Amino acid sequence: MAPMKGLTVFIADVRKCRSPEEEERRVNKELANIRLKFKEPGLNGYNRKKYVCKLIYMSLLGYDVQFGHREAVELINSAKYSEKQIGYLAVSLLLTEDSGFMRAVVAALRRDVYDANECNACLALSAITNVATREIAETLTEDIVAQLVSSSASMFVKKKAALCLLRLLRRFPEAVNAQQWAARVVPYIGHRDIGVTLSVASLVTALAQQHPDEMRKAVGLAIRRLKSLVADGEHTADYVYYRVPAPWLQVKLLRLLQYFPPPESPEVRAMLAGILRRIIDQSQDAARELQQMNAQYAVLFEAIGLGIHLDAGQGLLQDSAALLGRFITSRETNVRYLGLEAMARLATYIDDVGAIKQYQGVIIQSLRDRDTSVRRRALDLLYSMCDVDSARAIVDELLRHMAIADLALREEMALKVAILTEKFATEYAWYVDVMMRLVSLAGDHMGDEVWHRIVQVILGNEELQLYACRIALQSLRAPVCHESAFKVSVYVLGEFGHLIANAPDCAPIDQLKAVQAKMPAASPAARGVALTAVAKFANLFPEIKTLCLRLLDRFRSALDVELQQRACEYYALATVESEDLLPAVLEEMPPFPERQSALVSRLLAKGGDTEDQRTWVLGTRDTARAQQQQQQPSRPGPEAGQDGTTAAAAADGDGGGDAAQGSSASDDAGEDGQQHQQSPEALALVARGRKHYARLLWESDGILYDGDEVQVGIVAQYKPPAGRVGVFVGNKAAAPICDLVIEARAAASPPGDSSDAPGLEIRLSEAQAPPDSLLPLAQARVFFDAMCSGMFEAPPTLRIAYTLAGAPSELELRLPVTATHFVDPVTIAVSDFFARWEQLGAAGIGEAREVFRTPFLATDGGAGPWLRSVVGGMGFALIQGADPAPDNIVAVGIASTAQAGRFGCLMRVEPKASHGLTRVTVRATNAVLAAAVVANLSTILAER
Repeated sequence: MAPMKGLTVFIADVRKCRSPEEEERRVNKELANIRLKFKEPGLNGYNRKKYVCKLIYMSLLGYDVQFGHREAVELINSAKYSEKQIGYLAVSLLLTEDSGFMRAVVAALRRDVYDANECNACLALSAITNVATREIAETLTEDIVAQLVSSSASMFVKKKAALCLLRLLRRFPEAVNAQQWAARVVPYIGHRDIGVTLSVASLVTALAQQHPDEMRKAVGLAIRRLKSLVADGEHTADYVYYRVPAPWLQVKLLRLLQYFPPPESPEVRAMLAGILRRIIDQSQDAARELQQMNAQYAVLFEAIGLGIHLDAGQGLLQDSAALLGRFITSRETNVRYLGLEAMARLATYIDDVGAIKQYQGVIIQSLRDRDTSVRRRALDLLYSMCDVDSARAIVDELLRHMAIADLALREEMALKVAILTEKFATEYAWYVDVMMRLVSLAGDHMGDEVWHRIVQVILGNEELQLYACRIALQSLRAPVCHESAFKVSVYVLGEFGHLIANAPDCAPIDQLKAVQAKMPAASPAARGVALTAVAKFANLFPEIKTLCLRLLDRFRSALDVELQQRACEYYALATVESEDLLPAVLEEMPPFPERQSALVSRLLAKGGDTEDQRTWVLGTRDTARAQQQQQQPSRPGPEAGQDGTTAAAAADGDGGGDAAQGSSASDDAGEDGQQHQQSPEALALVARGRKHYARLLWESDGILYDGDEVQVGIVAQYKPPAGRVGVFVGNKAAAPICDLVIEARAAASPPGDSSDAPGLEIRLSEAQAPPDSLLPLAQARVFFDAMCSGMFEAPPTLRIAYTLAGAPSELELRLPVTATHFVDPVTIAVSDFFARWEQLGAAGIGEAREVFRTPFLATDGGAGPWLRSVVGGMGFALIQGADPAPDNIVAVGIASTAQAGRFGCLMRVEPKASHGLTRVTVRATNAVLAAAVVANLSTILAER
C-alpha cells in the first residue's frame, strides 16, 4: 500500500507534541477537520481511506472515536483491495457488537467470503476472526464451512476458513452448531496440501474434545497421513524443516490420536507401533543445528505420549526410557524439563522401571536445579518411579531435601513422602520413624490430613501401636516438638499409653508429665487433643486420676471456648458417681474402615481440571490408571472460557475473589467438572467477587467473598517489607462446618525463573491455627505473616476447604496481597517531582502506561476525590500543586523488600472527564513494580 502523505504528517505532528495538552489540541483539530471532510459530497476513496486511517491511529492512542463508522463500511464495499483492507481494519477496531452498522458489515463479509479473488475472501475471513461476534458466528458459520469444503476454493482460502472456524468454535461453541457440520470437515485431515491438513488438524482437535463421536473417523485418516509423512516420505520440500518433514503436522496428528481410545484392530496398532518406532529411531541421529534438534524433540515427546496412551508394548517404552535418559542430563534447561516430564509419565505405565532407576542419581540431583519448574518435575518423577526396592533411598533423600526445598514445593513434597512411606513400608518401625520425622520437618507446610492419616494407620495396625507409643513419648521429651508431632504423640499415648505403662521411665505419671510440659507452647487446637488424652489417662490409670482432674480443672476457666467446654465435660465425666459412664465414653477408638487415603485425594486434587482431556495423572501405576478410568471427559459448555474453567471458577481468575463452591476437589476432574450455563445468581456472585477484590486493593479491610454458605473477610496491616493479613471465615449456613482448613500459598514462579526464593513468602502465623469446626453463625479467624523478599507479579491464593452437611467444599480465592501493598508514602518537594520524573524516563528502567475508559468521571461529581483516595490508599503520597493541570494527580511512594532492596515509584494520573478517559503513567526503578501499580489501578477502575 502506497504511503499517504497526510497520514504521515499527522503522525509526525502528534509525536512532536511536548505535553498531553498539546497532543490533545492537535488531535481535536484533526477530528474537526475529518468531520468536515466527511460531510463534503464526492469524497474519493483515497481521501476516505486516509481519514479513516487517522481515526484508527487516534483510537490506538486512547481517544474515543465515535464517528467514521459509515465511511469504514463504505471502504469495505470498495472494489480496491487497499481500501477494503483499511475498511476491515477499522471495523475490527472501532465498531462494537451492538453497533447499528453491524448488519451491513455482516452482509459485506458474506459477499466477500464467496469472492472469486482469494485475497478478498481471505481478507473477509481474517476480519471474521478478529471481530468474532455472536451474530457473525450464528450467521456466517455455514458460509465458512461451505468455503472449506468447496472444490473451487483455493488452498489459501481453505486454510483461512479452517482457522476462522476454530476461532468461532472457541468463542461461541453453542452458536456455531458444530454437530451439524463437524463430520464434513473430517476428510480434510487427508487433504493433499499439508497446509490445509495442518489447519484442519487444529480444528478437528478442538472438535474432538466436544463431539468425540462425530470425530472418530479422524483416527484412521490421521494414522494414514502420519504414515505417509514418517514412513513413506510423501511430502514436498516446502514443508521440510531442517531435515524434519512437517514437524508441526506430526505433532498435531500425534496429539489428536491421544484424544481417542486405542484402536482395537491389531493391524492398526501394529502400524502405529511401527510409526512410533521409526520416530524414536530417527530422533537418535545427532542433530546438526539447534532448529533440527528442537523439531525432533517436539515430535519425539508427542510420540512417547502417544505410546503411553496406547500402551504400545513394553519394548518400545523401555527404549523410550533409555532415550529420555539423555535428555535429563542435557545442559539445556528446557530439554531437562521436558525429559523429566516425559519420563515421569513413562514411569507411571512401564512395568520395569529398571531403565529409569539407573538415572536415579541424576534425578535426585535435579531437585537442586536452579529452575523451580525442573525441581518440581524431578519430584514428580521420583514419586512415579518409586517402588518397594527404591522406596527407602528416595524417601530418605526427599526428607534430607525437605529443609532446603522451596516453600511452594514443601507441601507437595510432604504429601508424596507420606504416600510413598505408607504404600511401600515393609517395617512398621520405619514407617513410624519416617512419619514422625516428616511432621517435625514439614508440619508448617501441610494440612492436618497427614497427621490424621498417621493416626488412622496406627489405629488399624496392632503391631504398630507399641512402637508408636515409645516414639511418641520420645518426641514429647525432645527439646523441640512440632505441633503436628505433638498432636500425633498425645493422641497415640491417650489411646495406647497402657501398652508401655510398665516399661522403665514410661509410667503413667511420666507420660502425663511429658504431655503437660509441652501444652503451654501448643496451639488451642493441639491443647484440645491433649485434654482428650488427659481424660483418657484418668480412665486408664486410677493412680494419676487426681492429677488429671487437677489439670482439667485448670482449663475449665480457659479463655478459649473449645478448651473450656472440653475441660468442663471431661471433668464432669470423671467426677460422676457412676463407674461405668467414663469407661464407656472414653473407650479405645476402633480401627478406621478401609478407604482411599485422604492424602492421595488431596494430591490428585492439586492437578485441577483443564480443557486438555489428555491430562496425565502422575503417580504409581495402579493409582494413575485407576484415576484415569474414573475421569470423564469434560464438555466445554456455553460461555465457558477457552481454558476450560467453569463459570464459578472463573470468578477468581477474572479478577474477583469468588471461586467454585460445591463438590470436593477430588471430584473436580470427574462429572462435577463439566461445564454448565451460567445462571444469573452465578453471574451476580462473579460481579460481587470482582468488586470485593478491587476494593481491597486500596482498603485495608472488607469482605473478600460472600457466598451462600460462608463469608470471608480480610483485615490487613503492613509495615514494609512485612505484613500481617487476618482472614475471617463466617458460617452462614444452618448446619455446623467440619474439617475446616484455611491456608494461603504464594504464586508459583513461572517456568524459566531462576530465582531460588519467591518474591512473596506467606505462612500461617504461629500464634494461632484455624479451628477444625465452626458452629452456625460462628466465625473463625487466622492470621498470615507475609514477607516481601522481592517484587512479584501474581497475588497469593487463599484456599478454604470444609465439609457442610456431609458434602466437602473448597474455595480458592485471590488474596489481595500485591506488590503495591508494600509501598510507603514519601513526600518530596514540588520542584523535585518532574526532575525525578524525567530522570526515570531517561533511564528506561521501568515504565508502564495505559489509558482506561472512565465514563463515570463525567457523571459522578465525587469521582475526582475518590480517585485521589484510591491513589493514597495504594500507599502513595499525593504531591499537591506539582502538576499544572489541577485535575491531574501525581504521587510518590517507595516499595521495600527484604532481599532486593528498596524501589522508588512515581505515578501520574490524568483524568479527562470530557472524553471519559484516564491515562495512568508509572515510572519506577523496578519494572515489575510499575506493571503491578498499573494492573491494580486497571482492576479498581474496571469495577468502579
